[in-house]
Amino acid sequence: MRWTEHYIINSHDPDMNNVVSVSGLMRYMQDTANCQMEGEKPSYNDLLQQGRAFVLSRLRMSIYHPLYNHDKIEAQSWACESSGASFNRCYCIKKDGAIVAEATSVWALLDIKTRRLCRVSDFENGYSTDEMLQLDLPARFRIPQEISLSLVGERCVEYQDVDMNHHINNTRYPDILCGYLPTMEGMRVIKMEINYLSEAPLGEAIKVYMGTAGENVYYFRTIRSSGKTNVEAEIVLEEI
Repeated sequence: MRWTEHYIINSHDPDMNNVVSVSGLMRYMQDTANCQMEGEKPSYNDLLQQGRAFVLSRLRMSIYHPLYNHDKIEAQSWACESSGASFNRCYCIKKDGAIVAEATSVWALLDIKTRRLCRVSDFENGYSTDEMLQLDLPARFRIPQEISLSLVGERCVEYQDVDMNHHINNTRYPDILCGYLPTMEGMRVIKMEINYLSEAPLGEAIKVYMGTAGENVYYFRTIRSSGKTNVEAEIVLEEI
């Protein structure tokens, strides 16, 4: 069973093209997931009190139609069959009954102090489940070896980037990466995949590398000051 919430697009969510960005869509999706956790337990805060937290590992999203200021939407999220230490979750956004965006994600449940992973079989919860979405995207994403990546910028992790964990919030990355594209004017994201590999804390400088595989297909890798890879991503655009 899918958990459903209803929203009206906030007037601050559309970007320079007056369409909701990927980061904006992610926030509606993840707020719906948080509502399910709050309603069916354990909630996000319940987990924090237990010294545990969900950490995003992979996200795949397809965006079929743009959303605009004050659009009324229905957002759905649900847990999916999972195994090992990988917790699967899906999302869907609808407008007037039509699907405008879908996403799948993989999460790890960490012990905050020890950084040990909790296995699915050891996690008691009441989250309703449904089948995993089958998106037209590969289940696992890697930047092709033939793609040449070049340094396009360096960014210090600042106050507006982080959440209560003092790391870049996972919903911030799409907008951060789109800021390094040649232009977003007259363009929108239609597909995106991100691998979240290590967290970037407040105050750290990350280097951003980008490459392209033909028109409107871009690859990113961000590197922390320690040399660890922060995220890897593919972003596909189309003209509006």
